[in-house]
Amino acid sequence: MSVIFSIGVRIPGEGMGNHGYNTAEGLDRHHLLQRALVMQYHGHGIDRSKVTTFYTLERITFRLSRYTGLDKYVLRDNLFDWWISHQLEREHAKVFYGWNHIALWSIMQSKRLDMITILERANSHPLTYTRLLADEYKKHDIPHAPYHSLTLKKHLKEIEETDYIAVTSEFTKESLLEHGIDEQRILLTPLGVDTHVFTPAPIIEQDGIFKVVYIGQLCLRKGVQYLLEAWQKLQLQHANLVLIGDLVDNLEELLHGHLQQSRTISVRPHTTDPFKAYREASVFILPSLEDGFGLVVLEAMACGIPVIITEQTGAKDCVRHETDGFIIPPYSVESIADTLLYCYNNQSKLKRMGKHARQQAEKYPWKRYQDSIVGHIKHIID
Repeated sequence: MSVIFSIGVRIPGEGMGNHGYNTAEGLDRHHLLQRALVMQYHGHGIDRSKVTTFYTLERITFRLSRYTGLDKYVLRDNLFDWWISHQLEREHAKVFYGWNHIALWSIMQSKRLDMITILERANSHPLTYTRLLADEYKKHDIPHAPYHSLTLKKHLKEIEETDYIAVTSEFTKESLLEHGIDEQRILLTPLGVDTHVFTPAPIIEQDGIFKVVYIGQLCLRKGVQYLLEAWQKLQLQHANLVLIGDLVDNLEELLHGHLQQSRTISVRPHTTDPFKAYREASVFILPSLEDGFGLVVLEAMACGIPVIITEQTGAKDCVRHETDGFIIPPYSVESIADTLLYCYNNQSKLKRMGKHARQQAEKYPWKRYQDSIVGHIKHIID
């Protein structure tokens, strides 16, 4: 046992929680996990005796935020990092593996304890992230930068201090190289998907509706604003756009305006059970302006649904253009509209693409991800 793993969310969970769970499970399966320090744990794939949770302190920080006026998530994440840094003193491990934004103090403490450090970078380099989104924020009168100045400094410092940076896509890797990060420090491992959970729907009679499904935060970074404009431009008959996710970035007015103009757009809250939505889709779309990976892409493909994503979505590494789906330029209403219109006019081809998408997703089981990241760590230790 050689690795202390830290992530400030519930595992397993959606997105980051799912990713983190599979990292910890892989470490445990390969007998490398010494301790998993997490917010909450409700799984069964990791030896429970190796898991320490932060749940009580999470509740305390949320209560403190009411009295201090501080953002509850900023307070929670920094206290989690502080807590982890003190937990490390009790352990004697070779490697500390932490998550960006909640690992700076932990990394610095690990270095004092002569541990090798790995930082999971979920998004592109902080300066790339800022560049890709800054103009979009100004265009939509968002009164703050993509990163708060203190958050940006913290993210940059984490990258500076850590020995290695784990990434899940070429997109993220290239952004790090662009800013002078030594390639030898970058550990690239694409994510996976549970193809036993995410499966194609049984063949049933279709209702004749062309259905486009988006799952993710309803925010500028995910390109929802371009998708809405493209949909209004098309005015397709017998077609629906379904948006599933939580609304952020003060987009209420923008979204409300589009809903007022069209009865073919529906919005649903975030769900922990997206299977039905995937299976009902004719095509899945994630038109992100910046996305370190986008696990929903592999989930949709595993359900036998072709996907539309952008060149700035990390999951493009797993998608074969015009075979499993389409890879289009970001920031482009025209590209989204043209691709959706093609899909609308070629729905029989979408069915064939969906079968290819399922076959492609089967190449990315979580075991492949786990074995790959563990391989990187064993190489580092040896």
